[in-house]
Amino acid sequence: MLLFVIACCCGGPAYWAAPALNQFPAHAALPSEFRDLRLREDQSSGQTAAELARRVDEAHWTASDTFAGIYHTGAGKQVTVFGGTGIWLAPKSAAEDEMERLTGEYALGASQVVGTGVHGQHGRCAIGHDGGTDVVVCTSVDHSSIATAVFTRLSVADSAILLGALRNQIVTRSD
Repeated sequence: MLLFVIACCCGGPAYWAAPALNQFPAHAALPSEFRDLRLREDQSSGQTAAELARRVDEAHWTASDTFAGIYHTGAGKQVTVFGGTGIWLAPKSAAEDEMERLTGEYALGASQVVGTGVHGQHGRCAIGHDGGTDVVVCTSVDHSSIATAVFTRLSVADSAILLGALRNQIVTRSD
């Protein structure tokens, strides 16, 4: 009985605290290339990225290190990624709030939960439109960062997978 009480008193909180401890702190840096994606570094893309980073900073007051970039492929695919590092106490709610925040801008339909495979990290995706182009918007939030991306020419499932892989390149844990 004593072991059960110890497990409940210590094991439960440890289970919920472990993701925050494992994920924090983090920092972000955009790679210039990722798979077949190349970071656009022209003036227009730079201005758009700076505006996206400003909006992330404005929307997420806990974000301390914001990032944004526009990637493209030779085949015409585009991925716009933005987010920040900081602290998010309720990643699930933050993911839902991020999708709600972007609903008007991208005319998003209902968002759906997507698995991230990481305890304490929550993902959501929705289909929408950006200037007449069909897009998929996905977000992934854990206790130390948020990463959101807008994808063209990809399915929801492929977008969620690509965001996870791209996020792993952008957001790294600081020791």
